[in-house]
Amino acid sequence: MIIGMDLLSALRATTVSDLAGTLKRGLSDLPNEAERAALVAALSTTFSPADAPLVRELTRQEIAWVEKDDAGCGDVLLASCWMLFVSGDVEDAALIWRAKNVNFDAHCYIDSVFLVPQGVAATAEFARSRGLQDLATWVGDMSMSDLQSTAEAWRSGEFFAEAPPATASVEELAAWIRQ
Repeated sequence: MIIGMDLLSALRATTVSDLAGTLKRGLSDLPNEAERAALVAALSTTFSPADAPLVRELTRQEIAWVEKDDAGCGDVLLASCWMLFVSGDVEDAALIWRAKNVNFDAHCYIDSVFLVPQGVAATAEFARSRGLQDLATWVGDMSMSDLQSTAEAWRSGEFFAEAPPATASVEELAAWIRQ
């Protein structure tokens, strides 16, 4: 039986430049989408800032899968964006914005607060510097009244509190996050 931590350890040992290829090839006999789901579920309980490159690549691959299969938005993409938000790098707002706009379901499901890990001003400035006017406009129109409490609620990790431990089987982890 393969556990989530086995996959995660193998992926953490992969160089950043090899992440995309490794994830596309797969680390197990699981279908690629199930493997990504298990990895994201395992990361949701063990995530550290050092995992940010891995989460970015998992997010890119999940976006591609959602686009290809017109799959709506599930907790795999949401959890990936949440981990990027928690890591606090304002530059991840561009990737989260891309995920949020992959389709209507994702736009509704991925919380806009994920776009502002360092606040509205930092994200708006970053977006303008990268020519992402639509993102700058979106965050500029965000209501500041609920922003702080919403950010604190997401940072608490409560939404993913029932996640199985990373030592659970990959099948259990994938099933949990895709429920």
